[in-house]
Amino acid sequence: MRIAQVAPINHKIATQSEYGVYSNVALICDGAVDFGHKTTLFSAKDAETKAKIDGIIEANSRSLGMTDQEALPLNHMNLSRCFQQAEKFDIIHSHYSTFGTYYAPIVDQPTVHSVHNPLSDNFLKIKEFVKNQKYISFSLAQRTQYPDLNWIANIYHGIDESLYQFSPTHKGYLLYLGRLIEEKGVHHAIQAAKAAGKKLVISGMSRFDSSYWQKEVEPHIDAKQVKYVGPSDLERKIALMQGAEALLFPTQAEETFGLVMIEAMACGTPVIGFDRGAVREVVKDGVTGYVVQDAKEMEQAIHAIDKLDRMEARKRVEIYFTAKKMVSGYLKVYARVLDEWNFKNKKFLLSNPWKKRR
Repeated sequence: MRIAQVAPINHKIATQSEYGVYSNVALICDGAVDFGHKTTLFSAKDAETKAKIDGIIEANSRSLGMTDQEALPLNHMNLSRCFQQAEKFDIIHSHYSTFGTYYAPIVDQPTVHSVHNPLSDNFLKIKEFVKNQKYISFSLAQRTQYPDLNWIANIYHGIDESLYQFSPTHKGYLLYLGRLIEEKGVHHAIQAAKAAGKKLVISGMSRFDSSYWQKEVEPHIDAKQVKYVGPSDLERKIALMQGAEALLFPTQAEETFGLVMIEAMACGTPVIGFDRGAVREVVKDGVTGYVVQDAKEMEQAIHAIDKLDRMEARKRVEIYFTAKKMVSGYLKVYARVLDEWNFKNKKFLLSNPWKKRR
């Protein structure tokens, strides 16, 4: 197959990116190339992938000091550049959540959309016009939020499990990894850890001038029981997860997936997460962690964490959440969509996602 991937220019696309969308795209590109498919990525030129790169700018917009709003016209130019060349490809995969839906009807080639972010109110106003396009969900929970979209497949995120080495032991602390904003619920992690008498390490981005940080997080940081270590690059993030007794995931949002959960489990670290969004699909309750309702139940789960076998968490990732499994899922979907398109257009050429063609 000839596959076009089109993705935002805001951050660098690389398998080791700290941003889920951008690592996800890189893994799909690399996997498709490894399976022998001609793959082109439309994004910034600094992307690190095995795919051919058709870059709209020299480097991702954040590295050039641009805000996301300033980068918006360039993202539309990137989409336009991709769809202008649609005839060169058998299928287009847009990672722009909803922006791609405005361009897809202009071309004949089939397009599939990954919805990485919650749908905006502006999009919901025009949803009736695009709801029958082809959408791929990352969890079944995601579909319940927008049940009337044409979901054609569900493909869980995957990671390169070789990067996240299993650790059979831990160093006795709890870990929170993520943005320090109210909807991610770090204040619940602090409450549960303190009530359980456990050390908590917090790593993530924060705005120190935000009222949430100043009222709900900073007053509890004492460098003893609650320690803030700032944002972490991939190497330190993995080390923190390997040493953690458990990852706390007290999300207040209806999570589409929650990539950090499978990263932690790959290291052997069980997850204690609030029962929101995809958490119950990712965590096997009582086996690879606990699914709880509130901070009180999280405290109780912390006391029971030593009952779990860390290897079970690793095994679940190896079965359900590897990059190879994710890529093969996408290739099967591409092949099915392309076969339907060929049949509709009376071309009758069945595509084989496993056949190595150049």
